[in-house]
This record gives sequence, structure tokens and C-alpha cells, in this order.
Amino acid sequence: MNEDMKIGTKIALEGVKEELIKVRAELKRKGYDNRRGFTTIEAYIDDSIKELK
Repeated sequence: MNEDMKIGTKIALEGVKEELIKVRAELKRKGYDNRRGFTTIEAYIDDSIKELK
């Protein structure tokens, strides 16, 4: 994977993480507790971003 692809992938993953944070905030606003699956997805995204550095 070349540097341009790494940068693009990192930007895309950060965008997904931002959307995930928005979804969690909206669910919390509506009275739903944090779901365990969200932390798993966030951990996967964080690990993927770290691998790209």
C-alpha cells in the first residue's frame, strides 16, 4: 500500500469513527445505554489507524 492509499484509508476510518460517535451520542440522547458492539468497532478502527502509521 503506497502513502496516498494509507492517507486515504486513514481519512476514511476517521470519518467512520466520527459517525460512530454521532450515533452513540444520538442513542444516549434517546435514552439507550452504550452497546458493547460500539466499543468493539471503535477498537478495531483505532487498531487499523495505528497500523497505517
